[in-house]
Amino acid sequence: MLKLDMTIAEMLECLETTAVGVPARTLRRKVNLCMDSREKAKGVVFWPIKGARFDAHQFVNQMEKDGALMSIVNQEAVEQNTFTMYAPVDDTTKALLKLAKGYQRRFKVKKVAITGSNGKTTTKEMTKAVLSMKFNTHATAGNFNNHIGVPMTLFQLKHSHEAAVVEMGTSGPDEIRPLSLATEPDVAVITNIGASHLERLGDLDGVFREKITIRDGLRKGGTLILNADDPRLCKVKSTRNVKVLTFGMNHGVIRPEKLVWNDDSCADFYVGRTHIVLNVPGTHNLYDALAAIAVGKTFGIPMTAVAKALSNYRATNMRMEFKKANGFKIVSDCYNANPSSTKMALQTIGNMKTTGKRIAVLGDMLELGKESANMHAQIGALVPEMNFDLLLTVGKDARNYVKGAKSRGMKAVFHFDSVQEIIEFLGDIVSEGDIFLVKGSRGMHMEQVVDALLKMTPVFKA
Repeated sequence: MLKLDMTIAEMLECLETTAVGVPARTLRRKVNLCMDSREKAKGVVFWPIKGARFDAHQFVNQMEKDGALMSIVNQEAVEQNTFTMYAPVDDTTKALLKLAKGYQRRFKVKKVAITGSNGKTTTKEMTKAVLSMKFNTHATAGNFNNHIGVPMTLFQLKHSHEAAVVEMGTSGPDEIRPLSLATEPDVAVITNIGASHLERLGDLDGVFREKITIRDGLRKGGTLILNADDPRLCKVKSTRNVKVLTFGMNHGVIRPEKLVWNDDSCADFYVGRTHIVLNVPGTHNLYDALAAIAVGKTFGIPMTAVAKALSNYRATNMRMEFKKANGFKIVSDCYNANPSSTKMALQTIGNMKTTGKRIAVLGDMLELGKESANMHAQIGALVPEMNFDLLLTVGKDARNYVKGAKSRGMKAVFHFDSVQEIIEFLGDIVSEGDIFLVKGSRGMHMEQVVDALLKMTPVFKA
């Protein structure tokens, strides 16, 4: 349940609808928004969502019996059911964004919207850290970045907040634009364009067309922050209403100077006269930091404060998270996987110093459509090039990792039918000084491998 700082009457005004069967005194009450029929119903405004497989409108009458003040319902459902206290809308999912738009306008908050194929959540967390050096900053929890998550983020705004960072994701066409239109950001960031969600977006041009719609919600005179090293994003130019600010390792206004990599593959660099040292490894984290720096500069955060915020930043759970086990290291990157992020992870570990073996444990990259087999094979071919000694794979499409690695002459490659089989194999081969990359899409449950590794005792070298 979310407590909104608005009355039911004000909510209905935002939605441009009127209540049916609701007493006038109820309209003066504050909104306690409930979208889960399993929660307590007393005193709430129930908001059922109709999905492809499930329609929560079936719980409207029961919620009313249990004490709900009213429900926001689809007009279609009104015609098919007998509701007593409700307000009709065309579509409760779209209406949720409509309410979120009206709600966020009640707050004087600087807003940043972030999207991209890789690095959204890390960039969001780094940006939050940077803005928090000057502003009381609210941000998306976890990666709740879709048509439900974005409204939930906006509904949590308080008058004490001075800035908000809103992550926006997509799994298909025309999903980001409505999120941006509801948020009305002052600044929008696109981290990169990569091979993600190709089942519905088709190809990289389709991904670009979807991601670039984040600018449609920008306030007039807003700033669009883009990765200038990306071959598609680098072509986007400023307009009368939107200023473009770029970042990148090779191109862009915000670039790292005097860049060196420490023993843990973390970037040590300068932006202007300011020295910045990251505590998260890899080029992908450097890109995310550059995007956060660009946001900080846009909002006038002193560069010394930006450097402090980024040096204190640590990886979020299961995203290139370094874990020290019993005499060996694990890099847990189990939250998500696509070709771009997997390539970056392999490059990062491949450049790290180690006294033992480099071992890649890779699960399927999901939602890649018809190109999936080919993309898995391409990543597999990179494994030996990145100095890995052993490749273990699990998943249907992961068999193509094996083909790719063997095509480049790698012999220490093994495929398994389950995560448990990999765990049993690892128990016999873990040695002191080894470093493991464990990566796969969230649905592959690769974190089970990480948990098992943390409990293993390696063979120690004489």
